[in-house]
Amino acid sequence: MALKRLGRKTWQFIRQKPLDVLLVFLFAVAIIKLAGLYFSINADDGNWEQFKSEHNCTLLTTGTGTRRLSWKCDDSKIYYRWRQQR
Repeated sequence: MALKRLGRKTWQFIRQKPLDVLLVFLFAVAIIKLAGLYFSINADDGNWEQFKSEHNCTLLTTGTGTRRLSWKCDDSKIYYRWRQQR
């Protein structure tokens, strides 16, 4: 019985404030997606040296040759190693 009452109150709230419910739902989805992206990042650079040597990565620099920008590897991908700037 209490579950039916809660269901009715919830439905009544959704009908009264549909925009508020939609905004809260979208905000919750965005937070969940951002949290998933944050936790899926592999911050461990422990295997970068091994990967770099296995894939024959070469350091790319700017036109003046002063700044290290990225690494180009033989798999034709460019890897941006921001942690190498430490």
